[in-house]
Amino acid sequence: MWVLKLKLSTEKQFIGNMAVKHKVSLTGYPLSYWKDKKWIYLVSAGFIFGEEKNKKAFIKDIKKQPELVELESKGDFLVAVTKQPLFTEPVYNPKIIRLNPVFINKSGYHIWDLASFDRKLLVSVINFTERYLDAKVLKFKQEKISNISFTRLLPELTKNQKKALEIAINTGYYEYPKKIKMEDLAKRMEISYSTFQAHLKKAEGKILSYIYKNSNFV
Repeated sequence: MWVLKLKLSTEKQFIGNMAVKHKVSLTGYPLSYWKDKKWIYLVSAGFIFGEEKNKKAFIKDIKKQPELVELESKGDFLVAVTKQPLFTEPVYNPKIIRLNPVFINKSGYHIWDLASFDRKLLVSVINFTERYLDAKVLKFKQEKISNISFTRLLPELTKNQKKALEIAINTGYYEYPKKIKMEDLAKRMEISYSTFQAHLKKAEGKILSYIYKNSNFV
């Protein structure tokens, strides 16, 4: 199978542009799509990450955009129907597999992981995205795939566990060397050190357990 990994600018993309504007990140998976004489309609589901005020501003703003057809949200989980011009069709060929959820970074880029038995289809995607989306090819080669991540994007976390994990990630706690101490993370969340530590450790345990159980290690 041919495997393609792309890094794309968000500037010319509807949801990506909104993500950068409101300083949020998203990860999601296209569930289905259809087209009529004017548009391609895409059904996607995923999660939004960022400060609470930014997430609320993103959802409020995106509901005003003409590209949005439907949007339903519960907490940080979103299901949306968007419409795109017909010339984007090379990306939505049913013979192309999405290996991983799309990752939309608030810093201004997307990551796509695609695969197909037909090399020509992926070449068409490259040509399209380089022309319209300032794409950069990170990988394009023939190899056997070992997994497809689409059944579930994240394990269930409580609101406090998710908030603790987001603060830790966004402030560089997991970088080497660490950019912040756990005591300072607790102050940012305005809770005690021991309570913050409990929330973060439980979140880490769920994430690591989920990754391990859904990886090729077992």
